[in-house]
Amino acid sequence: MFGLRVRRFGLLALSTVLVLAEAESPSLHGLPTKLTWQNVPVAWNVTGSTNLTIQSGKNTDWFVDPFDGSVHNNAPILLFDPDMDFVLSARVKVSFKTKWDAGALMVWSDDHRWAKLSFELSPQKQPTMVTVVTRGFSDDCNSIPIAGETVYLQIAKSGPAYVFYSSTDDRSWHILRVFELGTGRPPRVGFESQSPAGEGTKVVFSDIRYSSKKIANIYNEPNVPADNPKF
Repeated sequence: MFGLRVRRFGLLALSTVLVLAEAESPSLHGLPTKLTWQNVPVAWNVTGSTNLTIQSGKNTDWFVDPFDGSVHNNAPILLFDPDMDFVLSARVKVSFKTKWDAGALMVWSDDHRWAKLSFELSPQKQPTMVTVVTRGFSDDCNSIPIAGETVYLQIAKSGPAYVFYSSTDDRSWHILRVFELGTGRPPRVGFESQSPAGEGTKVVFSDIRYSSKKIANIYNEPNVPADNPKF
């Protein structure tokens, strides 16, 4: 593949190859700006220009512990600069193995100012929607349980406010969080894979959709509009 080193994983089909992190950043159709890594992953792959796989490594996470202030900031995130207002959504599949393995959509400004919409395995081995907002220190809000390894995630930004959504069918969306991140460097947004207590996690982001739309009503207009379909 253009001289890049590659690694094959297990019994994956020959057509499915994860590209080592030393390779250049992925390109995904429909996103407004170039993608760059904040922490490179063990491996990554793009298929069909819209499906992204990120393989995180051992003990990788984003969290600023409110108990002792310790900073965990080594999980890979693939980020881009969004429009002032936008809607970003994706179907997320996580190969859960260990507690806190997760795939997430993330809003990131710096190590102490970020938020993630995370599909995560609980300590009870239940896939769960989790949201974390970090303004200096992180909070940690466990939300609804999810059956299986797949869910739809969505972030909408309208003015200073961000809205986190989840859905099991890509039609009925649940609001999980509404927040703002304050002032500072304009946040980038993107895709994260983490394995805080494990050996690594493979996360597949598919059906990635993006629109520069500003939603007028967070309850009635959560979805990417019809004039910006799946790419």
